[in-house]
Amino acid sequence: MKSLVNLTSFGTLLCSLVVAGTIAATAQAQPQSGAISAPNVILNVQPSSGTCPQTIGLWWFVLPYEGGAEHTVVADTREFADETKLPSSNNKQFVEFVSTLRSNYASCVGKTSEQGYTFYNVEFKNKKAYFRVDLRKIDAPDRLITYKSVVASRPYVRWAIAD
Repeated sequence: MKSLVNLTSFGTLLCSLVVAGTIAATAQAQPQSGAISAPNVILNVQPSSGTCPQTIGLWWFVLPYEGGAEHTVVADTREFADETKLPSSNNKQFVEFVSTLRSNYASCVGKTSEQGYTFYNVEFKNKKAYFRVDLRKIDAPDRLITYKSVVASRPYVRWAIAD
């Protein structure tokens, strides 16, 4: 019986060491850059008049699962606006955030025009920027905005899509 207890203790210790070693090896294999500090998607701004930012950055993360994916997008409006608001709406396929433009961009009239990301767009007019996520532009049976908020003065949207 005593040898069974010793064997069990040894097995527990060995298993713990293997798990710890696997975690350490995996951590070393991952990039050491940490958080993504710069947006990973850039939308070009097509100005009509006034002084406009050249681009709008988005942090866009996708978590795929069988039959669909969950998407998280954060617009980097802090480059041209200090305040962003989320008007009240119960629409589960469309959301629009309104940001008041800084004085150096207040004259901007224009919009983003990206063929690959038509469901994300920003329009500049009336001293404001309107960031929109429009899932109605996606051809899929099921798509739904699951969360929307302003986080750190930036538009934050989580949405899901399924086949």
